[in-house]
Amino acid sequence: MTQQLLRRHVWPPHTGSAIGKAEVVDAAWQSRRGLRGDLALSLLSLLFFTGLLYAIWEAVSLAGTVPSFILPTPLQVAQELGAELSSGDLLANTAVTLQEAMGGFTLATVIAGVCGYAIAHVRPLELLAAPFIATTQAVPIVAVAPIIILLLGPGMWPRIVTCTVVVVFPLLITTVTGLRSVERDYHNVARVFGASRLQTLLLVELPLASPILLGGLKLGLTLSIIGAVVGEFITSNSGLGFMINSSIANFEAATRYAALIALAALGMTLFGIMTLGERTLLQWRDV
Repeated sequence: MTQQLLRRHVWPPHTGSAIGKAEVVDAAWQSRRGLRGDLALSLLSLLFFTGLLYAIWEAVSLAGTVPSFILPTPLQVAQELGAELSSGDLLANTAVTLQEAMGGFTLATVIAGVCGYAIAHVRPLELLAAPFIATTQAVPIVAVAPIIILLLGPGMWPRIVTCTVVVVFPLLITTVTGLRSVERDYHNVARVFGASRLQTLLLVELPLASPILLGGLKLGLTLSIIGAVVGEFITSNSGLGFMINSSIANFEAATRYAALIALAALGMTLFGIMTLGERTLLQWRDV
């Protein structure tokens, strides 16, 4: 049943023949070669834009049009970055932000998955939930975060909840859209074969909706870092958001930019890991 549903137009009639197996092996090899090419192109793009940003930054610094307490030189930032790495403060604060982001992302994924499945299959729920979703999205998170912190008190948990609030609704919309993109014919075939709701979800809906769902997870993973930093801006004694706040209060421009570089590196790393996982999980579409 799984092959009939997931490989509807790929698997040739002569599956058992040597020709059919050779075509499958060749398709898998082409997919791996395409993945290596995409990784190389991504690295080249990263190096190019990093070099371009450095050149512009250096030119602005040499021109002296921006005061050093607003925009320090790349050398000053590099020295501060090295000092923060040597002391271990930057890695420790990055670990805190990563922990908060992953906690909020995981919680948001569970909530969005459960609620999204229910909304996608029960039409009245969408009509009931739509006004609530629109209302919550209209309220900025910086206005909600202090209320969350006052309700939950100090500690990491309020920042995780703040991160969850940022991530959950984009994931919810993506989940509903992905599940509803599966054609009814596949549900009918699964029902004919006697598949339960769980089997239909695992063998039909999730594989066919996976491109949309994985795209939403990539977006949510990036947004989770924003949610964690917003929570750290409000109240925290650790994390990259705390570093940025502290450096602004103490007029430590180089430290601020070092923390921003760490945030950018963290975001790119998580996005790259998720992209690689997406390509790996979707290889079956090319076989």
